[in-house]
Amino acid sequence: MDCTKVNEMLGRMGDKWTILVMTLLSERPHRFNELKRLIGGVSQQMLTRTLRALERDGMVSREVFPTMPPQV
Repeated sequence: MDCTKVNEMLGRMGDKWTILVMTLLSERPHRFNELKRLIGGVSQQMLTRTLRALERDGMVSREVFPTMPPQV
């Protein structure tokens, strides 16, 4: 058994902000500012880092809408 992969997953899911984000996103898609308002207390930088890490790990996907200015 590869404990490194399990350790990485637990490290990612054990993060306070990750749990909150994943809980909200499990209900339905949310926009960035909506997540920020709903979570409360999370900085823009920390939410950005959390979402980028989740996207990198393949746990969330990001959709850009063709509007001016661009919206995610």
